[in-house]
This record gives sequence, structure tokens and C-alpha cells, in this order.
Amino acid sequence: MWVPDAQWPGSSRAPPCAPTPFPGCASFQSCTSLGMHFLVGASSSPRNGLLLARFFHETCVPPSPCLCAASLSLGSLTWHRICLLVPWAYVGHQGDVALACVLQRCPLSPASPHVPRTTVFTNGSLLITQVRSRSTGVYKCVGRGQRGKALVLKATLRLAEIEEMAPFSPKVLTANQGHRVACNAPRGIPTPQVWWERNQERLPTSGRVHQEAEHLVFTSITETDAGTYTCHAANKAGEKKQELSITVATVPKWVEMPKDSQLEESKPGYLHCLSKASLKPTITWYRNGVSISEDSRFEISENGTLRINNVEVYDGTMYKCVSSTPAGSIEGYARVHVLEKLKFTPPPQPLQCMEFDKEVTVSCSATGREKPIIQWTKTDGSSLPSHVSHNAGILSFHKVSRSDSGNYTCIASNSPQGEIRATVQLVVAVYVTFKLEPEPMTVYQGHTAMFQCQAEGDPVPHIQWKGKDKILDPGKHLPRIQIMPNGSLVIYDVTTEDSGKYTCIAGNSCNIKHREAFLYVVDKPAAEEDGGPGSHTPYKMIQTIGLSVGAAVAYIIIVLGLMFYCKKRRKAKRLKKHPEGEEPEMECLNGGALLQNGQMTAEIQEEVALTNLGSSSGASKRHSAADKMHFPRSNLQTITTLGRGEFGEVFLAKAKGAEDGEGEALVLVKSLQTRDEQLQLDFRREAEMFGKLNHSNVVRLLGLCREAEPHYMVLEYVDLGDLKQFLRISKSKDESLKPQPLTTKHKVSLCTQVALGMEHLSNSRFVHRDLAARNCLVSAQRQVKVSSLSLSKDVYNSEYYHFRQAWIPLRWMPPEAVLEDEFSTKSDVWSFGVLMWEVFMHGEMPYTSLADDEVLAGLQSGKTKLPHPEGCPSRLAKLMQRCWAPSPKDRPSFSELATTLGDSPADSKA
Repeated sequence: MWVPDAQWPGSSRAPPCAPTPFPGCASFQSCTSLGMHFLVGASSSPRNGLLLARFFHETCVPPSPCLCAASLSLGSLTWHRICLLVPWAYVGHQGDVALACVLQRCPLSPASPHVPRTTVFTNGSLLITQVRSRSTGVYKCVGRGQRGKALVLKATLRLAEIEEMAPFSPKVLTANQGHRVACNAPRGIPTPQVWWERNQERLPTSGRVHQEAEHLVFTSITETDAGTYTCHAANKAGEKKQELSITVATVPKWVEMPKDSQLEESKPGYLHCLSKASLKPTITWYRNGVSISEDSRFEISENGTLRINNVEVYDGTMYKCVSSTPAGSIEGYARVHVLEKLKFTPPPQPLQCMEFDKEVTVSCSATGREKPIIQWTKTDGSSLPSHVSHNAGILSFHKVSRSDSGNYTCIASNSPQGEIRATVQLVVAVYVTFKLEPEPMTVYQGHTAMFQCQAEGDPVPHIQWKGKDKILDPGKHLPRIQIMPNGSLVIYDVTTEDSGKYTCIAGNSCNIKHREAFLYVVDKPAAEEDGGPGSHTPYKMIQTIGLSVGAAVAYIIIVLGLMFYCKKRRKAKRLKKHPEGEEPEMECLNGGALLQNGQMTAEIQEEVALTNLGSSSGASKRHSAADKMHFPRSNLQTITTLGRGEFGEVFLAKAKGAEDGEGEALVLVKSLQTRDEQLQLDFRREAEMFGKLNHSNVVRLLGLCREAEPHYMVLEYVDLGDLKQFLRISKSKDESLKPQPLTTKHKVSLCTQVALGMEHLSNSRFVHRDLAARNCLVSAQRQVKVSSLSLSKDVYNSEYYHFRQAWIPLRWMPPEAVLEDEFSTKSDVWSFGVLMWEVFMHGEMPYTSLADDEVLAGLQSGKTKLPHPEGCPSRLAKLMQRCWAPSPKDRPSFSELATTLGDSPADSKA
């Protein structure tokens, strides 16, 4: 009788079974023969031995231990008592299974109560059709003999199942190496068998490509082993498989290596780097050890060729191409020699002014593959006047006359390249001078203020007024303001809001000058007597004296208040008197004019437009320190252009006699090629600053070329160039380019030198405003000098951001400088902290993962922070954080920075 494990036999009992000798058990006196077999499968036909049952026969009474051998289909078992084991039985979902239980020579007991989809056959077999999950479990076969206990046999039924296999990701394996790829068998009942196939053939268990358990093994993979492999897993529930795509990667081989090339300046240039491999190689180009990113000048084609659009002189350097696959890489080097075109350096300004009745020179310089010969002629073919001479590109007018106006042609020629020409229109003019200058005034509120301003020149100058840093246009919502035909400014019904600086700007086509004055508006005292017949003269006298004294006191209070305010905001400059005029104690490298008590400094009053710097010496007795730094333009020989900045081109040159006791020296030359008034003033201030500074960690001003346009500022230069390029090269893996590894000690030394230079600059009461690694120079002895290349137009254009109509180094500036235009020594300290970060990050761009707009938003919210540089000592990282304190007063001074860095011992390879 079959019952599930959860049920027990009912009241029906099997009839007694007559004792019968058990076959093959001769030692038994009497033994009831019980035969057992089970059937498993979808068929109902019995197959002996598929399931084993376990039972005892208690009625066997042998005179000695009973030994019986029973031969089964699964082998031979020998027991002291008959013992058969019952394993699991598995069947697929909706399949059929039969379990057999036969009691030999005994009638069958009544069947179990009817259960759907089950059948008990006459031989005792149990058939379950359309097996479902609820059909699984333990089943018992209960047999009862004439004597003894009932026999209970158990069989367990489970559903066979197999899960889906996880998909493979394509694999790239390196050629000529051993590899093992595992196939994780899916979960299943019973445990699935796993094997590998390729091209529908099962892989062997030995050989160069074989299978070990669930692993696909390559003892040494080759390109021919690339392809698709299939992992199979199967059990009674079915079969699953997943395909694996294997690619064999080989080391690239050269098709065409990079070669040393000669490229023509201003034309496209190509460097080839062709290689092949089983996988398409990845091509990376390096220039001076720094990887080249594609931009408007560099393009890398699909086959690895580097195209240099519009080759420049400074492109002549070492290039490296790296072709790589996962199996390895190869490198090729090429040195580029730029065939310099015949060109003017810089091109002469097409329109230049000469001051009437003065000595003036006009310069023209050129470079080429061979040093060119430079000549000047009149464009119309006529000969030069007797008072005009030319030598080495310098056209000299010994005394300018009206007839000197006209077109002149500069011709530069050499034998291999021919000649080039540039035409310059020279205009003779009388430069602007002031006949009547505005003066500071104090006016009662509600009264009328009038500033006088008259200028003369030829062409007749045009006069504009600027109030509170805005151009005053009476026609635009300024009904109380009027500019008179003679240039005077009238402000009606003044209020305290009208107090401030007013600037008279006078200019013609050749030069511009301006003068400034302050307007102080004070409250009107108590109403005065009307002065009628009843008034008393003594009382009027007292009233007049009181009014004068009150106005004077108010004036003093306002002036003192303004001075304190300006000092606190770092926008004022205290002036020192000296015999030649007034000179500011503090200047910004690129800043606006700073005032004291409403007065312009003598230098700015005398000259604003630098077009007048070279020829107006007879018109004024006052000169700045920069006026004493004249350097002959003819002593400069251009080497190469470094880039462009706000002022104009910046180039390297050889200078004769620039250094005392030296024949020639390598110098940096900044040219002034703009007519923007503010930029011209900034150029002058920069020259003033470097002319006054004298420190081993600050570049020196070697001279000024102002006898002709464009004006030149000649500065000291050192051999390794700017600090940023030096840091990038130090990071290069190319040992031929990398000078020496930079240790932490070296990095601290670089930062310390910059701090010492900036300490001297700040102690001299100057503000740099653009301190960064790109604006510092470094020598082969690793001596650093603070400079101001400011190549914002091309080389470092990505490091400047156009904000409020100006290009600013956004990523190096503190919030108060960006948002409020507040520059001070403490804003330079913030920039120094970023420079320290650059040094320890080997010249990486700050906030490199953020766009400029995101950096600006971060500065506004105060949430943008630079990460801790890898390998930077925590003490120095904390020093950087102090430099970036939100409040300027919480930032350290440069003296403290120099001391702290000098006391920081550390040495580890970067």
C-alpha cells in the first residue's frame, strides 16, 4: 500500500503471507521473501534498480548471523541483514513517475484512497502523471506480513530544474600567454553537467586548448584561437548554453614609424604613426612629454597621423607616438624642424602717429631661415627726405615736419625666400595737451558743480567725461548732467550720490590723455539770513566764518573717511612727494588707477597713452623710473614667438648689452600692440613694477623700447621656460625628456622661492593679480622667478575666462576678486595656494573636471574645493587650505608662507 509521508496506513491490513524460504539464503530456517523494485520515469513500465528501498525482516530467525547476498542492477551488496537504500527520485515538471513496491508471494493490500493523477498497479507500482510542484515530497510503501511489524519503504520525489546561465562579456586575451576562463554552472536539480564546445564540437580534456572541469584552458593562446566558444550546462530538466566571444590581442607592429621632419611655418604639417595589430591600436601623441589633445591646432586621424594646423615656430620640438593594445605598446620619436617663413616680427602697425617737431623712430624687424636685410622706402617711389635716415630696420626722423606724413614701405629680404613688404601710414600730429585741468571741489547739496576741462591738439581732441567708472552720456537718462562745447562738465542739483571721482578724457586719432578730480557734496547748513536791511554785518561775518569752518571740517572728515575706506578696500595708494612729482607707493600689476585725496599720480597725469612715451620728453619735466630704462630696439634679434597676451605678441630675443658685462643675453620681450587705453596704462604699470623690484626670485626689467611703435618691454628670461611646462615634463614617462624626478623636497623648494619673490613684491606694495605656474620662470638649476607672461590669447587661452568684458584667470582667483573686483596681497595669497596645488599635481589644470561656469558657480556658493594632491604632506595641504580661507584676513601673509615652507623638511619621489 502506497501512502504519502504525511499520511499513515489506515485500518485495512494486508492478509497474512505464508512463510516461504528466501531464495539464495540457505542459512535461514524460515524466511518470508520480500521482493522490492521501484520504477522512475514518464513510462509506467518498471525498470528494476532505479530506486533502492531499505527494509528489515524481523521474522528471520537464523541459528547464526544471517548472511545473504542479493544481486541488484546497481551492483552486489552483502549485508548481515537485508538492507536496500532509497535515493532521490527526480522528474520534470508535468512529467510522469512510477514507484514500484512488490511483495512476493503475498496478495496486495487494498489501494490507497484515490488521488487525482495517481494509479497503483497490481504489481504495487505507483504511477503519478502530470507531476506538479505540489506532487513532490516523500512517499511510503507500507507492507504487512502474517507476523511481525509492518514494513515501511520511503521514496522521495523532487522536480528537476535548471536556471538560466549568466551571459559572458567579450574577452580580450593577450597572445602567447596562458589563460583560464570559468563557466559558472547555473543552479539546478540535479546538479547540471558542464562542458565547452567550439564549432559544435566538444573540447577535449587535454591539449593546448582543453577543458578542465568547468574551465576553458589555453596553455598558450594564438591568433587562431580567436572566435566564439559555447558553454553548455544540462540535467534532467533540460540544457542551457551561453556564447563567449574571445579576441586575441597582439603587440602592435610598425607600418610606418614617426620620422624627423621639416615643416614649413604657417602651413599644415603631418607626422605619420602607422601600426597594425589584431586589435586596432590606440594612438597617443606627446609633445615635449605632454600628451596632445585635439583642438583647433592639432588633429589625430583614424590611422594615427598627427596633423599640425598652421605650424608655428615653437612647434619645432620632440614628438612621441605611442601605439598600444592590451597586449603591449610600441613608441616612436620624431623631431620637428620648423622652416621659418620670412615674416615681420611683429608686423608693423599699419597706422602710426608722429609728434610734430619731435625726434621719432619707426621700427621694422623680420626673421626668416636666413637673417633678412631690412630697408625702408617711400611707397610712391620718391626718395627719403634728407632729415630721414634708416639703419637696421629703424626709420629715424630727426625732426618731424608736416611733409613727413605719408605711406612708407618696409622691405625684408633674404636669398632663399625672396622679399616681403609692409606698408605703414605715418600721420604727423600735435599730441593732446591740457590747457585747463579739472580741480577737486566741494559743493553744497542742491547746488551746481562745474569741472573745467580744455585740451588742444591736432587733430582737435574730443572730450568725454567718466564719472564713477562710467562714461557720462547726457543724452541717456542723465538730465542733470551737461557737457559744454568747451569740454566743461556741469552737474545740476547735486546730491551726496554724486560724490566721487570724475575723469576728463581728451583724445584724438593719435593719443589720449585724461585728468581726474574729486567732487565732494556736503549738506547745506541751517538757512542763512536773507541779508535784508535788518541784518547785522557782524552776524553775517560770524555766519560766514562758521560756514567756512564747517565746510573745512566736513571736507577733512570726508577726506579722512574716504582714505580709511579706500585703504581698507585695498583700492587706495598713498603718495610720496619728491622733486620730480608724485609717485605711488602701491600699484596693481593689471589694476586701475589708485588715488590719494582725489589727486592722480604725476605719472598718470603726465602720460596715459603710451603712443606719447617715446617722443614727449620735451613736453614734460616729470618721468617715472621706467623712463630711465631705454633700450635700443636695434640691439634685439627675434628668436621665436611664444604666444599672444592682452598687450600683444610675446617673443624670445637675443639682446646685446642687456646684461652688464655680457655680450648677448636671452630675453623675454612683451610688445604693446593695442590702442585700448586701460591696457596701455596696465602695460606702463607693469613696466613700473618690474623696474622697481630687485629680488633673485623676481624677473628684472632690462629695458624699454619706446622710440617707435609697438613699444617693447624687455624682461629677464631663464633657460627652461615657464614653470607649468617644467612641471608637465617632470611628469612625463619619457626619460629622455624628464630632467630628474621631482621629489617633495624639490617641490617645496619651488614653492618657497615663489613665496619669497611674492613677499618682496607685496612688501613693495604691489599686487600681481595673475600669479600661476604659467607666469613663473624656472632655470636649469631650478631657480624660480616670478614673471608675468600672461599668454591669454593662445597658449594658455583655456586657463582664462571671459567675464564682465575682461579675460580673467578664474581658476586662480578668490571669490572677492572675481565677484567684487577686490584685489589685494591676500588675493595673491589665494592664487599662491593654487600654484602650490599645481606644483604637487605636476601642472594639472585646477578643477579640471569642471567647466568654467561650474567653477564660477562654485566660487559664488563657496562649495568648490580643490582635492588633496596625491603625495602632498598633510602639513602643506593644510597650508593650502589656509590660503583658500573665505575671508582674506584669515589667509597667511607671504612672509609667513615663506617661513613655513622653509621649515618643511620632506623628501619623497613624486
